[in-house]
Formats: sequence, C-alpha cells, structure tokens
Amino acid sequence: MSHAMSEALPGFLEPEFLKKLEHLRLVAKRLSRSIPKGEHPSSLRGFSLEFSDYRRYQKGDDLRYVDWNIYRRLGRLWLKLFTAEEEMNIYLLLDASQSMAEGRPAKIEYAKRVAAALGYIGLKNLDRVGGASFSADFFSPLALGRGRNQILTLFQFLENLSCQGKTDLGASAQAFAGLFSRPGLAVLLSDLFDLQGWRAALEELVRKKYQVLVIHILDRSELEHGPMGDVLFADVESQKERRVFLDKDLARRFQEELQSYFGEIEGFCLSRRMDYFRTTTATPFEDFVLLTLRHAHSIK
Repeated sequence: MSHAMSEALPGFLEPEFLKKLEHLRLVAKRLSRSIPKGEHPSSLRGFSLEFSDYRRYQKGDDLRYVDWNIYRRLGRLWLKLFTAEEEMNIYLLLDASQSMAEGRPAKIEYAKRVAAALGYIGLKNLDRVGGASFSADFFSPLALGRGRNQILTLFQFLENLSCQGKTDLGASAQAFAGLFSRPGLAVLLSDLFDLQGWRAALEELVRKKYQVLVIHILDRSELEHGPMGDVLFADVESQKERRVFLDKDLARRFQEELQSYFGEIEGFCLSRRMDYFRTTTATPFEDFVLLTLRHAHSIK
C-alpha cells in the first residue's frame, strides 16, 4: 500500500494497520501453496507458474501481472492468466444496526478491520470484492470491483460506515441477493442479535447458492450477566427497558440461554456446511484473521 493511499484515509488506516494488512497478504500467499490439488482453486490465483492465456488489461487490474514484453513490442497492455485462475467474487456483508455500535472497542469497528483485511487479501489475489452494509433502516451497497482502485473504494466505504436502526438480517439478505446475483463467497459480519432474522438470512444466502462464512462478533460484556441485585436492562435498538432482580438462579438461566442460542446458530451453520466463527472484540483482529480464520474452508 502506497504512502499516498494511506494519506487519503486518515483515522481508519494507521501505518501500523497497513503493515499488518501487507503481512496478511504475504501469509495468504504462503498458505495458498499448501492447499490440496483441486480444492478452492480460486485461492491459488497468481501464484501458479503454469501460464495459460492472456486477456486485455482493464482499469483496476494489478499491474504486476502485465506482460511488459508485449507492451514494449506492441504498446498494448495485456494481462497474463494462469491455469489456477478462476475469478472469485467476495462479498463483505456488514451488519450496521445500532447494537453493533456497542462494546469497547465497538463491534462495528472490529467488523470493519476484519472486512478490510479479508477484502485486501482478496483484491491482492485478483478477486473481485464488493458487498453491503445494512440495518432495517438502510441498505448501502458496494459494487463489485478489482484492483488498486477498489482497495481505496473499499476502505473509504468502511471508513464512512456508521450504525443506525434496528436489526433485520432476513430482509437485508434478501436485498443483497436481489442486487448481487453472481455467485461467490458471502462473508457475514454481525453480532446476530436477531432471534428470528439470522436464520432467514442464512437460509436466503444458501438458497441463492453463495458460499457462506459467518463471523459472529460480540463484546465480552455481552457474555456476562453483570452484578447481582436490582438491574435495569435496556435494548439499544428498541429502547425498551426492563428491571429485574438478578439472583444466582436467574444468572444461571442467562448463561444457559446464551449458550443454547450460540449452539443453535453453530449447529445450523454446520448442517448447511457454512463456516462459522465466533469472536469477541477483546481478541486482536489480526490474531483472529491469522490464527482462527485460517481454519475455515473458505479462507486459505
């Protein structure tokens, strides 16, 4: 990433963060070589030495793959293709409902960084990256694109993203599938605080033949019941409040219900052959991408 590119995005992409993204790209290269033959060929793009064909250069393509010998002879830009190349569309779907603004750091900021890392790796591997941010109140799409310009576009899209409104994952997934009909990898980044909508959303993505990776992001405080005694609970999206007396029995039931909810989501994803990973914002995002997501079938 050039200095000029980082200068264009103050506040979101610090120099240290850019270094981490470059490191993730190099790790992606190293990991891709170990993939068994025939498995996820799109992740091998650009790293095979088996040249197969050319195509004309298009705006946004990576200049590393231009055949400069042809340019010197004919004055035209042609891109070298490899037998491993099979263009892949990567869709980054970010839940931007009000609940994602909660946490320290905010869950949405964590989601942005994970999305930036995955998008950056995809674009550096010549994949096409797009997606959307959404809540019940809005749907903001990012058109598919590739190359250097799309990296800037993606980071600016993430930089400008803010949280508002209630969660409606089912309707949001329908809006996405209606707008982006090309198959590909759909990465859903959400706290999944939608008791009914999460299942409808994932069923819609499966029905439309997307390969799905679910990244379930929570704040550590959401896994704990808090202090005992008289407690006021407030829903940040509906603004509803409820006062309860929290004793040991109610605290135990809270943990049981929470683990049951997680188990239901994880079991559903397993039954549909989706990758599912749950994390908290306390886990450094680079550790999550490097150490956890490397075990996903869809990320190598």
